[in-house]
Amino acid sequence: MNLHRRTLLSAAGPVALGGLLAGCFTSSESDGTDRLRIAMAGSPNAGLSPHSEDAFKLIRWSVTETLLDLDDQALPVASLAVEWTRSAENAWELTLREGVLFHDGSALDAEAAAACLNAAAAAAAVPRVIDGVGLTAEATGDLTLAVATAEPDPVLPQRLSSPQLGILSPDAYSGANIDPVGHATGPFQITESTGTGATLERFEDYWGEAAALDGFAADYVPDAATRVAALRSGEADVIEAVPYAQVTALDEALLQDAPTIRTASLYLNTDTGPLAETGLRAAAAAAIDPAPIVDDIYEGRADAPEGLFGPAMAWAADHRDYELPEAGTPDGQTLRVASYTNRAELPEALTVIASQLEAAGFEVETDVRDYTDIEPDMLAGEFDAFLMSRSVVQDSGDAYTYLESDFTSEGGFNVSRLADSAVDETVGAVADLTDTEERRAAILDAEAAILATAAVVPVAHERLITGVSERVSGVAADPRELRVITAETSLD
Repeated sequence: MNLHRRTLLSAAGPVALGGLLAGCFTSSESDGTDRLRIAMAGSPNAGLSPHSEDAFKLIRWSVTETLLDLDDQALPVASLAVEWTRSAENAWELTLREGVLFHDGSALDAEAAAACLNAAAAAAAVPRVIDGVGLTAEATGDLTLAVATAEPDPVLPQRLSSPQLGILSPDAYSGANIDPVGHATGPFQITESTGTGATLERFEDYWGEAAALDGFAADYVPDAATRVAALRSGEADVIEAVPYAQVTALDEALLQDAPTIRTASLYLNTDTGPLAETGLRAAAAAAIDPAPIVDDIYEGRADAPEGLFGPAMAWAADHRDYELPEAGTPDGQTLRVASYTNRAELPEALTVIASQLEAAGFEVETDVRDYTDIEPDMLAGEFDAFLMSRSVVQDSGDAYTYLESDFTSEGGFNVSRLADSAVDETVGAVADLTDTEERRAAILDAEAAILATAAVVPVAHERLITGVSERVSGVAADPRELRVITAETSLD
């Protein structure tokens, strides 16, 4: 089984609360101006490399842009490219927008765009959205390029919307490390980047509508209590990822709440240990009651599970019926269940799940660690069950990539270690469908086939809770958790 993909989560360790705010924030008026400040939930892990999880910070700050974007139905729309047509079964032709400048003053052309895509495909850790697809790009004119894949790929335009395929100027690649500072195309440019945060300024030569803000500051504040305290004190204007347990510490007027494409699920090990037996796995799945987790741990601000795909994906509402296998008798078998500390709700939810499994007749041992520490054991199949929050369409906007990576025999992130020929077949049937409605219907068929194996138990469809000062408007509430500060964001 191929379990080689990199982490899906940025690790964010806690910081000390002594000197709570003074060590995390500088005055927003220290340079003589009143600037918006955003407190980010984690620090960069790879020097803001666009090929890493740091790419999501660059998008959240409106620094980088991709060739294509997605609309609210997860269908491709223009961004740096304005036209895209399928020129062959495994190739697409794209036409770039005229008049786009990088932050260093150089002009976007097809050579630069193709070089970015090829650099991503050749990276030491290939961005998961194109891992294994054999992507190549070539300029065919000043503003036209061809992008090909090893096999036909009808959702290549959606893949090109991934933050990890942001387009940078050639000078970004001139050093030992890729440097996005001063080399992107978005409405804001990074003018200073340190280990504690970044300073951003409006890019005056932006090709689109000019940003409303002159600029803003981003501080890295992994500790949730510190972020919440900073919003309450006015030292931060926007804070990422308000933990559900901290919601009551903030006035309702400061909370921005939206459904996301993120689902917390319990992944059951189908390969080794007690749950490799189908009947015991079905017994474990049947024992899980999400209600107390949704109502109490998520403070009623998550949605009850409706399969793998929640209400943020309106097209997925027509879930197919499925039946679990006949449940066996646990008879005291010991299960080792695990999760990670980086999302505060998960350890608490794991405690509830452990109690439910024990009530069903299992003995339970729990293991909770930082994600970067526990990930290798998770991928190696060391646990019988693993509770994880997973963004099911974040990279491409298309659910096939999630189903293929997480639940097929050769999937690159198959935590359940599922090897089921029927699932492989139903997921594989999605791959080459080009009609949107047919593709989505096939995805729902595959969802039912996966759930019927009891390899995964959805627990909660999470919601995005952002803290926003009353003096700020235009902060994005993005189901894909990509956009936060945009050109429309302003201080009242």
